[in-house]
Amino acid sequence: MVPFLEKHFRLLTAAPILLMAILQFTSARQESQTFDEGVHLAAGYRYWRTGDFSLNVEHPPLQKLLSALPMFAVRAPLPPDPKLLIDQSEYARTFLYRGPVNADLLLLLGRLPAMLFSMLLVVAVAWTARRYFGVPAAIPAAWLCALDPNLIAHGRYVTNDMLSTLLYFLTVVLWLEYWAAPSRPRAVLAAVCLGLALGAKFSMLLLLGLLPGLLLLRWAMVRDSWRTAARSMEVLAGAFVAAVLIVAMLYAPESWRVFRGRPIKVQPETIQGVVLPASTYFTGVRTLMDHNKEGHAAYLLGKVSETGWWYYFPVVFLVKSPSALLVLIAAALGVALWKLPGLFRNPRGSFVWVALAAAPLVYFGVTLTSHINLGVRHLLPVYPFFYLLGAAALAPALPVRGFAVLAGLLLTVQAGETFFVYPEYLAFFNTAAGGPKAGPRYLLDSNLDWGQDLKKLKRYIDTRSPGPVCLDYFGSAEPEYYGIRAEYLPKTWDKVDLERMNCIGAISVTLLHDLYIRPGSYEWLRQRTPIGMAGSSVYLYDLRKPAQP
Repeated sequence: MVPFLEKHFRLLTAAPILLMAILQFTSARQESQTFDEGVHLAAGYRYWRTGDFSLNVEHPPLQKLLSALPMFAVRAPLPPDPKLLIDQSEYARTFLYRGPVNADLLLLLGRLPAMLFSMLLVVAVAWTARRYFGVPAAIPAAWLCALDPNLIAHGRYVTNDMLSTLLYFLTVVLWLEYWAAPSRPRAVLAAVCLGLALGAKFSMLLLLGLLPGLLLLRWAMVRDSWRTAARSMEVLAGAFVAAVLIVAMLYAPESWRVFRGRPIKVQPETIQGVVLPASTYFTGVRTLMDHNKEGHAAYLLGKVSETGWWYYFPVVFLVKSPSALLVLIAAALGVALWKLPGLFRNPRGSFVWVALAAAPLVYFGVTLTSHINLGVRHLLPVYPFFYLLGAAALAPALPVRGFAVLAGLLLTVQAGETFFVYPEYLAFFNTAAGGPKAGPRYLLDSNLDWGQDLKKLKRYIDTRSPGPVCLDYFGSAEPEYYGIRAEYLPKTWDKVDLERMNCIGAISVTLLHDLYIRPGSYEWLRQRTPIGMAGSSVYLYDLRKPAQP
């Protein structure tokens, strides 16, 4: 069996990547923009056209620049009114919905790079698994990763979640490659990947602590000579400098103005008592730190909090992760405990295991301290490591046929949950949690409702012709753009409007449970039974008055 897998490895790993791309492309075309996509897309396109990075400073530019590249094919114009820059959301809506190019075409073009990042992630998982653990581990790891509903969901949106997931994984793997066989090309490649990661998402700054920690761990386990250890630390320090230069290159027009002593729109920042140069990057870091300090309204298990919960992400992981992954992790942990006594007999080989386990666990641990509890998308960087390690732990522990049977069963469960939820991947919850319909018991916002179902609401209206519609929509898309003419959906205290109401009520589930709005706003509506749903996030209620005899 192993020679067969070796011979057809490329075909067996290309198949799930192609399937992932099909599922992403066909489902993405059915969705309106999610909450942040328009801002990311407009900001990235504006960066290219003007060299001004003052729009959407709370995220680094790399993903926005890459997502905006395909739009040059349609030559979309930027909004001409500079006053719109005061409100980035209004600027994005004007760019998407009031320009000459179709908004859905712009969104689809912007989503294509994210889909490419998803495919590259599966390629990276397959290559790493084959490199360190063999083909029998690589093929199921690739299939399970490609069919993960969360990776499919967030790998088709104009956000930085998938790119940062890919670069976090690649950075760790490339440094392992360098430490295993040091060479200048490997050091350069690892340094470039680190710099790109820092330019993709501010949470990737974690790598600046993780990589030295892994290097010290390697020295403790492998017992390299002092000379070798010092050389590795020197190379890593040089890589940090190179990464800073790469980030500066991403902000090239601004960096050039700073270099020439010309003023830019941002002021120097003081972070942890250190005065840093004027830079949009440091302003973004400071913005994120202030945001985390202040907290962000979040929903968990029926409760709302402004500062979040330390156990938010563990709950998210348990209810949003595919059932097959949870079983895989449990089985791999059992094997790891069984083989723990022999873990350090081969220190060099053991270090690879420890490093690949440390990367997701450290990342997961850091999320426990976050006061920005927004969803499973902030956990995505742990998933490729878990698929890789799970398959790698079980493949050698079982007979070849036994592992093939287990891998087949896990893949069947994974595929079953993935195909069952199509095309509503954002709303995925595993079977044990009750599936997508049980989602509001646990989580809201980008775990379930991110404004993605406006086009599906329009389809419902066109096919059912229900008469007047009262709408309260959580999202950044424009209902009028899709031909949705909706009336006001009254709040609990709007007694007169409630009496006059005669419509089909349509409400985003995030607002139905009073997240981001005044508590009790829709208490009256939660007491009613919905008649259906548009997509997975817009609940429908029959609020029409009985016909007069």
